[in-house]
Amino acid sequence: MAVQEHFEGFDTAPDEMSRSAHKREAQAIRKLADKIANLGDQAFARLSFEEAEVKEAFVKARSLRRTSDERRRQLQYAAKLLRSFGHESLEEQLSGMSATAKVDPQAMRLEQLREYLIHNGIKGVNAMVELIPSIDRNKLRTLVKRAHDELSSTLPDRPAARALYQFIKAEVKAAGVEIPETMQRQKPKPVFANPVSPAPAPVAAAIEDID
Repeated sequence: MAVQEHFEGFDTAPDEMSRSAHKREAQAIRKLADKIANLGDQAFARLSFEEAEVKEAFVKARSLRRTSDERRRQLQYAAKLLRSFGHESLEEQLSGMSATAKVDPQAMRLEQLREYLIHNGIKGVNAMVELIPSIDRNKLRTLVKRAHDELSSTLPDRPAARALYQFIKAEVKAAGVEIPETMQRQKPKPVFANPVSPAPAPVAAAIEDID
């Protein structure tokens, strides 16, 4: 009499499926971490984090240069925290604000203008004064300097950058001007020295020398 064999399938299949599912989940969470880190300041401020540790991880990541290895490692750590503490709430919040973000290009242009000012120092201040002659030059100069100095600080948020954003937002709206594309690009290196000066000057001195 023939013996009927009982086939139970391949032993490795469940493990392989489990590894694949885990990999897909890890990739999805990392993409979520990237989205959170790349949000504009206003959108990020609207997020509600259930764990302070998770928010602090993203605040630090957002303060780092986007192309740096340090930022990449920090985002890996943030993604790890999301896996540990849960990420569903943040996903829902991002989904809810995505439609608003798509119809608010002016906010994006203002943020790019702010970064242009921070990373161009005196050149950026002069360009802004040329765009809006009525702007308070001294106040703009002070806000730009503070936001620039803030780049190397350990503050959990960017209060100076937010103050600069609110200032230029109000000025652009009051003047009714369009932000030129040439003032929407972030430059790689901050330059605060006066271009007509024969030798580089310290940041503070360069800012104070503006008439």
